[in-house]
Amino acid sequence: MSTDLPARLSFLDTKAKARAVAAVKAFEAETSAELVVTVKKHARAYPEVHLLYGAVFALLTLLFLLFFPLDFSTTMMPIDTLTGFAIGNILSRILPPLQRLALSEEKRRGIVEQAAKAAFYDLGVSKTTGRTGVLVYVALFENIVAVVADAGVTPEAKTAAEAARAALEAAVSRIDIRGFSETLEALGKTFGATMQRSADDVNELPDEIA
Repeated sequence: MSTDLPARLSFLDTKAKARAVAAVKAFEAETSAELVVTVKKHARAYPEVHLLYGAVFALLTLLFLLFFPLDFSTTMMPIDTLTGFAIGNILSRILPPLQRLALSEEKRRGIVEQAAKAAFYDLGVSKTTGRTGVLVYVALFENIVAVVADAGVTPEAKTAAEAARAALEAAVSRIDIRGFSETLEALGKTFGATMQRSADDVNELPDEIA
């Protein structure tokens, strides 16, 4: 699994977004469901993680000053400890893999799912006439994909969407934009089995990547 955030940011470039838009259109050509895809650099900021690393580095600095067999100026110890805090805080901010060490997959997944539910309403996915909206929320830093389906989506389609979520997440981990898009396209055909598209179906939500 890739932990390289800069590489995964390729999901935000123009070419990747265009490919994803084509996948959304292909999905909606097969079913009455409305699909929205949003890709975020991260689900939220993590100031508590930066503070944690700052505290850890400050403690390590203080222990070094107290127990290393050299004499250090006691008047400088507060400044040295504060410097250790600053170093830990800065390293946490500039090294995403270091941040993820402090965040279990369970916690990251919970945060992304919460952000996805908020985005579901913020992006208007809940406002379709038949309550058939589906949101695919991609959080690149967390390396997590969440899927939120509205009340009008059939149980069979919801099950298929949850099964596809794992494949979408794997594609994000591999930095596989093509695989991600093809999974969305295939999901449209699966949705179509229980949510058939009618001749007068109207596209109620934008296809662009949010």
